[in-house]
Amino acid sequence: MGTSLFRRKWTTVDFVLIVVTAALYAVALIMLANIKLAPSVPLRPANALQPVFGILFGIPGCLGLAFGNVASDLLTGGTPPHAVIVGFIGNFLGGLIGYLAVSHPALKTGRSILQYYIFVVLIASTVVACSILINVALGFTPIAIATLFIPTVFLNQAVSTAILGPVLLKLLYPFVKRAGLYRGRAHGNGLLSIEEGGLRP
Repeated sequence: MGTSLFRRKWTTVDFVLIVVTAALYAVALIMLANIKLAPSVPLRPANALQPVFGILFGIPGCLGLAFGNVASDLLTGGTPPHAVIVGFIGNFLGGLIGYLAVSHPALKTGRSILQYYIFVVLIASTVVACSILINVALGFTPIAIATLFIPTVFLNQAVSTAILGPVLLKLLYPFVKRAGLYRGRAHGNGLLSIEEGGLRP
């Protein structure tokens, strides 16, 4: 069942989806936190759940991602309040961009694959990585630290979403659809469409 961006009537299932996706995301972030890309550089494979939950569960999934990241930050400790807020925003947007952009949740069309890699892997990764600039603007993070931090976050996000995201979508979409839990866009309603002669927004 496809939905509009802002559902006029939320059901109990929508709120349950927020809680369940938040719990799953928090557990995944905590359990996989010790995987390293290099010494002192954590690899966050759980980030692949951002486009998956956004594309499959729509706004409830995006909220679940945001609250799940907050729960992870609070449970692990040591995250300052301003970083928790930025994490909330970044993770919500990481799910929302996929929800808005990808026209087929199981990536069964060339158009949806192109949308996924342009909007999710490249654009969403950039948005999530650059969310730290909010802290820079508020004076909480020096620009020199942000400049070092952004490439690492982008790489983590891009690698995880490029490799794991499509696999998870193909595996989970049939189950989610059969269970009546799909809250994503109607098929074919992505931000990028392909016509003869090129791309059209």
